[in-house]
Amino acid sequence: MSRTRAQSGFTLVELLVAIAVFAVMAAIAYGGLSSVIDTRDSIDAALDRSKMLQMATWRLQQDIEQVVARPVRNRFGDAEPAVMGNPDTGLKITRDGWPNPLSEPRSTLQRVHYQLGPHGHLVRSYYRVLDQAQDSAPVKTDLLDGVTQIEWRFLDKNGQWQDRWPPQNNGAVSDLSNQATQPPPVAIELRLDTRAWGHLRLLFAMPGAHL
Repeated sequence: MSRTRAQSGFTLVELLVAIAVFAVMAAIAYGGLSSVIDTRDSIDAALDRSKMLQMATWRLQQDIEQVVARPVRNRFGDAEPAVMGNPDTGLKITRDGWPNPLSEPRSTLQRVHYQLGPHGHLVRSYYRVLDQAQDSAPVKTDLLDGVTQIEWRFLDKNGQWQDRWPPQNNGAVSDLSNQATQPPPVAIELRLDTRAWGHLRLLFAMPGAHL
């Protein structure tokens, strides 16, 4: 009789209890694994955002630290100074050090334009020529997303901050000929409101400047 009971196996109740215990353990394990995966995804997303910010800051620094006093002409033939910025159009600069690995017949100077794009991106544009023609088209790159507002400020030689460059003269912007010969500011400040990092303030010294 004892041998028959030993060979009879588990009862239905025992199987149900075992299955219930296994289900509980599996649910606990899945919850822990899901939490780990979610945490890893959040960390990866934060690292990607930080990398994007670092690359945008590096690009801005590289451009501004290589500014040269070379005026240009825009696509309408109007003269523009080497550094030009205002709340409406953003920042335009002429920089040196444009790499030319293929030895193309072009200048190493580059006209660069920073502005807030329509979809909340900090956009960097450059032109393949300095003095543009009417059909000159910019090459655009989105540097940073989630930007809700940007503000440029310019430090003049007297230590005063200006909201546009060239600065206004007695309430009026100087004429184009004077703008083209306007020397660059001492420093350029960029203030950004972003969804990921809140308010950011970036300060860049111009070549040869001591802050």
